[in-house]
Amino acid sequence: MKKFLSVLLLIFLSAVCVNSAFAGCAGVACAKGVVAIQERKLLFNSLAMMLIVVLPVIFMSFAFAYLYRSSKNKTDYKPNWAHNSLLELFWWGIPTILVIFLGVIVWKKSHSLDPYRPLDIKGDKEVVDVVALRWKWLFIYPKEGIATINDLYLPVKKQVEFHITADAPMSSFAIPQLGGQIYAMAGMRTRLHLYSDVMGAFDGLNTQLNGDGFSYMHFPAHVVTQKSFNSWVHNMQDKNNPLTLQVYKKLYDPDMDMPAQYYSQVPKGLFMKIMMQYMESKNWLHEKV
Repeated sequence: MKKFLSVLLLIFLSAVCVNSAFAGCAGVACAKGVVAIQERKLLFNSLAMMLIVVLPVIFMSFAFAYLYRSSKNKTDYKPNWAHNSLLELFWWGIPTILVIFLGVIVWKKSHSLDPYRPLDIKGDKEVVDVVALRWKWLFIYPKEGIATINDLYLPVKKQVEFHITADAPMSSFAIPQLGGQIYAMAGMRTRLHLYSDVMGAFDGLNTQLNGDGFSYMHFPAHVVTQKSFNSWVHNMQDKNNPLTLQVYKKLYDPDMDMPAQYYSQVPKGLFMKIMMQYMESKNWLHEKV
């Protein structure tokens, strides 16, 4: 009886933990972007299908423990029973069908939500170049010619195409409430497409353990109106704080918990230079400028 109550208590505590996690409405559970909403739907659909198998198994575990408990005087004794085709079909057939069905759904969604694939949304795209440094994020707006450190502004109802690389150990770029997660690797360019029709400030972070300061690689992703975004861009361009190669060399040095920085100008092709330096025989970071 004590073991039975212990199991019930464990299930109750697990349910409370799950409920608390969703009550906080964080990450994909509180999706705001088009991609995150589809990911959440896929997650819940997958969970529902798996519960078709899990719930009966949990119920049978308690039922068998009750029916065949040691204190029961009468029990069915069937020494010659070894096989039942109907039962075999039931407990192998249903999981097999669910696995196939779940596999088809996940395969389709994996292709439709491919981070490299542009979203099926009409209109111009905002391009943002992302560089993972130690231990901070550099965001370059190539069209606008500006850059920021640990602060990201995006226009609402406009598709954003991220070009992502690293000038540091591998990082993982993610804005959970908008959807998607993709790695930033030195000498490589990965891509991510996101879209949000909801304004707000959403947490962005590095989910890859890559050194002492990885936990400081957080940044706010502000989704604002196009008018507010344009105003912010103009204010940035009016600042007299260009991102020169000398300044970038200082940013290259490790720095924990760095406050947001803003730059009014960016050298042309900086993102490509950062990425291609690992393909060349000489590293331009160590050359005199």
